Amino acid sequence: MIIYIVLSLCVVIVQSTLSRYLAIQGVHPDFCLVLACVVGFLFGEYKGLAVGLTVGLFQDLLSPDGIGVNIVLKGLAGVLSGVITHTVSTVTWPSILAGTWVLSLGCGLASLVIAFPDVSATTFAYLLTTRLFPQSVYNSVLGLGCFMIIRKYQRPDSLFELLNRH
Repeated sequence: MIIYIVLSLCVVIVQSTLSRYLAIQGVHPDFCLVLACVVGFLFGEYKGLAVGLTVGLFQDLLSPDGIGVNIVLKGLAGVLSGVITHTVSTVTWPSILAGTWVLSLGCGLASLVIAFPDVSATTFAYLLTTRLFPQSVYNSVLGLGCFMIIRKYQRPDSLFELLNRH
């Protein structure tokens, strides 16, 4: 459990410090969501849920919006990414790409509706096309890259196996 806490805290710190430098045309990656999804894809829904809840808690504690939204959304993303790996017989790059894209877009839409419940249709369409769609594509490519790198260089005695055992 300590590994989840340390990994989640490190990703939240990276999210808050490096996200603006990695933005493309004002679209920022969501490293916390990517972490929850990748852990869910690699190690199943329970570990995805644990990491998602942990990273969401840290993100909520360090943001001025209050506690609740990120815990639920990141935990849900982690568990659903784990469910995707059990649903698909062989985890391939299209399933990772599509799964992360759908989860990222869903979390973005939920955040938008929660943050701005009375937003106009034109503003909603503008934010959907200029922020949410590009961010979900960015997150899915980032998640796929992380997944492929981890799968390629994963050793039995690595941190990822230690995560898988606990």
